[in-house]
Amino acid sequence: MIKKIPLLILGAGIAGMGAAWKAKTTGIEFKIIDISDHAGGMMQTEYVQGHTLDQGPNSCVQSPTYLNFLKYLGISNQVVKASAQGKKRYIFQKNGVKSVSAFKDILLGNWISTGGKLRLLIEPFRKKGTANDETVYDFLKRRIGKEAVKLLVDPVLGGIYAGDIKKLSALTVLHSMKIGEQRYGSLFRTLLNNRSASRVITNIQGGFSTINYAFEAKFKDECLLGHRVECITPLTSGFEVVVNGTRFLCDRIVSTLPTHVLAEIISSSSLKSHLNKLSYAPLCASSYSLDKDHSAISGFGILIPSTLKKTIKGILFASDIFPGRAKDGERNMTVFHSTPQNEDSINSELEEILGTQQTYLLAQKTWLNAIPQFEIGFQDWKQHLYKTIPEGMFLAGNYLGKVGVSDVLESGYNLRL
Repeated sequence: MIKKIPLLILGAGIAGMGAAWKAKTTGIEFKIIDISDHAGGMMQTEYVQGHTLDQGPNSCVQSPTYLNFLKYLGISNQVVKASAQGKKRYIFQKNGVKSVSAFKDILLGNWISTGGKLRLLIEPFRKKGTANDETVYDFLKRRIGKEAVKLLVDPVLGGIYAGDIKKLSALTVLHSMKIGEQRYGSLFRTLLNNRSASRVITNIQGGFSTINYAFEAKFKDECLLGHRVECITPLTSGFEVVVNGTRFLCDRIVSTLPTHVLAEIISSSSLKSHLNKLSYAPLCASSYSLDKDHSAISGFGILIPSTLKKTIKGILFASDIFPGRAKDGERNMTVFHSTPQNEDSINSELEEILGTQQTYLLAQKTWLNAIPQFEIGFQDWKQHLYKTIPEGMFLAGNYLGKVGVSDVLESGYNLRL
């Protein structure tokens, strides 16, 4: 059996949702396909013992496009903004948990040397480098010094990208900073000139699965969930796509699939080879409950520098940021680590970091290919990718350089279909 349709969207994560929204509002007939029985991709929420637990993204920096999407789905009234408590940020050092909520916390802290602080303060007077790409480590070591990079930058960017800052591309990961250095001469002046309204961090009532359910209801006629794409073959005009044994002929394709997944099903050997060059970092998210009375530390979360060689990479106090997500009398938090670990080893580190043994595992999710690694050469890889894909194929997703929920949504919505 052969079915003809103008457009197929592969993947019903947030990028696929953005593409579907664009297609539907511009009157394009389409189907959106996902191997999972539910939309959302890595946006998954579990409800365990009175706790709401996001197992993928835990927050979103809202944008006008993101808010308009929620309005289109009919759930904009369910947006939850981060609490004031969520403004408290911490980094774990050898001598304990240290606040980094404000710049003064760094200048007054006893965990960074006087020389390290002075190097931070003289950043505006450092000579600017070249516009060429370089690693995040080399770029920021040149600007703010090795100590600040090791103690501050490593845990922060490690928490976002789960990667090695000695490999990550500054031009991709710190694009505005890299460009700003050339334009303004320093990072400090870049920040001053790029000041805008404060970022608003949000979630949604019931967790991010609320978006998934609303999308499935709004796009019920277009969704083919629980369907596997078996093969994509470019034709002289359009594509043949085999889905659960059924052949589709379509004029255009939007792929929001991870690069290694698209590589498995595309017939083009050159495209397959190029897609497989991008690597991904694994990530495990373990959700724990703890009694409200058993930890004095509360806020957004705690990041851990890689130099400390801990299993735990970071801790997010989800119910502190977004109240109402925990059982009465309890809090919940998400502990991030790179590989599945014995629960005892995690508990041992939690006791060291939080000073309490009163933590209880609620749920655990492992993402083997969680976050694309934007290493040196990524920009060249991306340019070549666009030259390699066949005419009529469009791409969207976090592997194009931005990993935030709003950014990935926009990668799909901004396509010119």
